[in-house]
Amino acid sequence: MKKVLFSAVALLAIGFANAQDIKTDAGTFSKPTSGTYIMEASMTPNVTGGGIFSLPSLNNDLGLLGIKVRNFSSDSRAIRMGANLSVLNSGEENVDTEFTVGASIGVEHHMKGAERLSTYWGYEGNVGYVSSNGDDNTPGKFTKFGFGANTFTGFDYYIMPKIYLGVEVSYGLAITNTTPDGGDGVTKIQLAPGITPTFRMGWQF
Repeated sequence: MKKVLFSAVALLAIGFANAQDIKTDAGTFSKPTSGTYIMEASMTPNVTGGGIFSLPSLNNDLGLLGIKVRNFSSDSRAIRMGANLSVLNSGEENVDTEFTVGASIGVEHHMKGAERLSTYWGYEGNVGYVSSNGDDNTPGKFTKFGFGANTFTGFDYYIMPKIYLGVEVSYGLAITNTTPDGGDGVTKIQLAPGITPTFRMGWQF
């Protein structure tokens, strides 16, 4: 009886010691731990044309943030940093080059989740600048500058060892100033949830 109890305790100890590693026929699924770096790309289904996917907008209004790096300072806490530089030169005469610059930084708090599932919540700040020749919402040349802050929650689901897909929802504040060419700037303040059908794929270094 003592041997049976000892064996059971030993198996439990081994299970807890390897709680971050899930072994399957496909390999070992390792959740991130302290010191892990993760690169992530985000894409949003583009239902208006111009390609299958487009990059998601910053607070649905300013900047395009499609690349993110996460650095885990502990098993349950990560610093996330996003950045984007987009340049469009149509090649048409007398048409200015369009560009977008954006950056964000935030903190994620990861919870226990499940075997392949890593759930988290956090907060971040972001800033961006756009120079455009116009779009459906703002016809004519304009520049736009803004900043915002979000709280968010989401999850990563590991489909292959060290590779995951994920979903995230957020609630945030965005303040933007849009200045049409030759006109006065208009400041917009928006506080709203952000639920975007975003396809997120990340991989551990």
